[in-house]
Amino acid sequence: MGALIVGGDHVAPYRSFLEQRGFAAVRHWNGRRHSECHRRIPGDTELILVLVDQVNHGLARKVRRLAGEMGVPVLFSRRSRGQLDDALAIHGLGACPGVEGRS
Repeated sequence: MGALIVGGDHVAPYRSFLEQRGFAAVRHWNGRRHSECHRRIPGDTELILVLVDQVNHGLARKVRRLAGEMGVPVLFSRRSRGQLDDALAIHGLGACPGVEGRS
């Protein structure tokens, strides 16, 4: 499974968080360069995470539209691993083996 993180500068914690949940290829677009608005979503992407507090609205809209055309779920999250964990659980994605859920 592949995942794409859109937005943010320091995404190492999110990358390892997703890798622990079975996403082998985790790519990152920081969203700062205009050229990133013209990139294609890799074909093996099964989840897109948009960090909403660090991405421009145009890129967020384009990613959501392209993901919809590909049938890929998009999670919009602030820079919060707890919120990301909740969003993954709601969509039934990426259960972490050996880790109990939060209470």
